[in-house]
Amino acid sequence: MYRNLWILGLIFVLLVGRVWAHGVEGEARTFSGAVVVTAWYDTGEPMSYARVEIYAPNSRFRFQSGRTDRNGRVAFVPDVPGTWRVIISDRLGHRLELRVKVTAPGKPIGEIHGGGPPLPRPLAAVVGVVLIMGVFGWVRGFKQVRRRAGGEDGGAGPDARPPEGPPR
Repeated sequence: MYRNLWILGLIFVLLVGRVWAHGVEGEARTFSGAVVVTAWYDTGEPMSYARVEIYAPNSRFRFQSGRTDRNGRVAFVPDVPGTWRVIISDRLGHRLELRVKVTAPGKPIGEIHGGGPPLPRPLAAVVGVVLIMGVFGWVRGFKQVRRRAGGEDGGAGPDARPPEGPPR
């Protein structure tokens, strides 16, 4: 009985935490040949002092790394055309990855938006509940199969008892 209440409490805490969690969004703009990336939480608060990694097109090595400023901005000057990757992450597990297409160095790229949750928040909460209930259902079913195979059907499980009667 108390174990079931504990599990329900854990599910409640996970759900409340998921509902109160927030996503991240961002945009990239050009300014005098530089690309300025701004990142913020979906509450409107900037991602201040978040870690930044910038990768050039077709490169697995970092072109630039650092942190955003207090307004959630970082700037870089691309030196080759192509799709640049900008990854911004904080210590709380939020991560934003923008792909910035540069046609030629110094040319404007327009405005690029990215981030946000892949699903609307209510749908993401429902999917989370279904996943949690599915995991607990799978564990419970597995335990029932083990219990049946071990004790009730005469197997040599942890609940098995020796047959009654005089020893031979």
